[in-house]
Amino acid sequence: MTGYNPFVWKDTTGKLDRRRATILRGLVLLVVVLSLMLGSYAYGRSQSPAGISEEDRESLALYAEALEAVKDDYVDQGAVDPEKQTYAAIEGMLESLGDEGHTRFLAPEEVERNQEGLSGKYVGVGVRLEDRDERIVVTAPVDGSPADEAGIQTGDVVVAVDGENVEGQDVAQIAEKVRGPEGSRVALTVRRGEEEREFDLRREELELQAASWALVPGTDVAHLRLSSFSTGAADQLKAAIAEAREAGATGFILDLRDNPGGRVEEAKAVAEIFLDPEDVVYVRKDASGREEEVRASDEAEAISSPVATLVNGGTASSAEIVAGALRDNERAKVVGETTFGTGTVLAEQPLSDGSAILLGIAEWLTPNGDFIRDTGIEPDVEARLERGQEPLVPEAIQDLPQGEALDRDAQLRRAFEVVREP
Repeated sequence: MTGYNPFVWKDTTGKLDRRRATILRGLVLLVVVLSLMLGSYAYGRSQSPAGISEEDRESLALYAEALEAVKDDYVDQGAVDPEKQTYAAIEGMLESLGDEGHTRFLAPEEVERNQEGLSGKYVGVGVRLEDRDERIVVTAPVDGSPADEAGIQTGDVVVAVDGENVEGQDVAQIAEKVRGPEGSRVALTVRRGEEEREFDLRREELELQAASWALVPGTDVAHLRLSSFSTGAADQLKAAIAEAREAGATGFILDLRDNPGGRVEEAKAVAEIFLDPEDVVYVRKDASGREEEVRASDEAEAISSPVATLVNGGTASSAEIVAGALRDNERAKVVGETTFGTGTVLAEQPLSDGSAILLGIAEWLTPNGDFIRDTGIEPDVEARLERGQEPLVPEAIQDLPQGEALDRDAQLRRAFEVVREP
């Protein structure tokens, strides 16, 4: 069972405008799938009569009529592409469910990327990209990656990939161009200040480091950043906490800003770092309305240090589970802005051509029974970034002069104040 994959989330949200533009076409194209189902049913090769209601049969017949009209009379017959029709139809159907950005369709190549991202490994050059004021910016190169070793820096603006200007394209489009087979090369042109620089990089298999940390300069409070809930995220966070403690940390800021989620089992394991055995991590509500409390295991060992959880509108899915668990168990105050509001459990439903549907089959509630879906997690302490500010990552603050990190990130400053409260 999965929660949310950061790689796929970026890709699918980048396609929302395109998908909305094709919904009308998708409704017609849905006929391709449904009429085949109707035909199979008529010949006794699909579900039994009990499996398809009379209402569904009437709907299938109506779609079949529309399909026949399109096939016979649409003016541009060259535009009729069965695969595109089918995929657009499925996308339109899933969008009608209203679980925006979560329940979704994956083409065969996206299925592979989804599993790759959740595994914590991927092939690339090691740049984390983010859209800032309509510019695609490197938030941080991955330590030891080709990008890091070549000298790409935080704040570099991506302007071209393999000589093709990419300014104005969204982050998903650019990330797709940067990706490629292991061992292949890609030329990345960035703007640093007024100067443009080109880097020739070799794509390698990299392990995604989900957890990072740094002491807030001049203090004993550690800034813990968790960027996703990919495989091994909880173990990485445990290691980061141990290293921070050895460096003198006595308090922690758990930064879940812009964390789109990942594996639900990793979310449970992360929550157990801060909770006691048998504390409720979340409540699972299935399609029948049955609710099940998911509790911390007997091996859970809550750290005793003060903690604040930092969130924003990009905090989603499994990250919301952790924020809600720490809040409702009175383990940490939530600081920042209301989270995204995902709140559904995804199950991957494979389809016959290698594509798949990620389908929301249950909802997550916080330990106190609060719904996450659509409403999100509201912060205990509201804090917004000041004009011109961006969330700082640990890699960016560790070399800053004392006090400057807190001056450059108002949300981090407020979380620091909460940790220091008596």
